[in-house]
Amino acid sequence: MTKTLTCTECGSGTLHPATWEGDFRHGDVMLHVADLECYRCEMCGADPVFTDQIRRNQLKIADAKRVHEGLLTGAQIRAVRERLGLSQAQASEVFGGGANAFSKYERGDVMQSVAMDRLLK
Repeated sequence: MTKTLTCTECGSGTLHPATWEGDFRHGDVMLHVADLECYRCEMCGADPVFTDQIRRNQLKIADAKRVHEGLLTGAQIRAVRERLGLSQAQASEVFGGGANAFSKYERGDVMQSVAMDRLLK
């Protein structure tokens, strides 16, 4: 059963999943990122972004930066690691980068170095 979310702004409207797009500065350029997640209130138009959506949005923004730099995305890094049959901890041991490096790369918390990217490729 789907849980109905009530708007915290107006207190009476129902929140529905929605998307938005935005421009984000990366060095000297602006990157346009689409399909970012939020909710939208049917009554007042408020558009809150919840914690789970923030995490997914951060990954989309990080991946846009990576693509601009010619680097592998988080999903591509995960695919390489899985194709090699390695856990995140094992990949960190093999490739370096620290104990939690691959978890951070895949989540979009940290952008891998060009050297790490070349090694993965």
